[in-house]
Amino acid sequence: MPVSEPRTAPPVAPVDAADNCAVCPHPWHDHDPIGVRYCTATKASALPRACICR
Repeated sequence: MPVSEPRTAPPVAPVDAADNCAVCPHPWHDHDPIGVRYCTATKASALPRACICR
């Protein structure tokens, strides 16, 4: 059987030109992997939820 590579897609960075997150008040580069995933999913699904950083 062929070995398949793990499915990993780069996150869709919800950022503007100033490197700000479009979901929470924190700079995109300060997000840890959980924050990246959370804010990306929040933006993609247009969810009305609070910041995970609280």
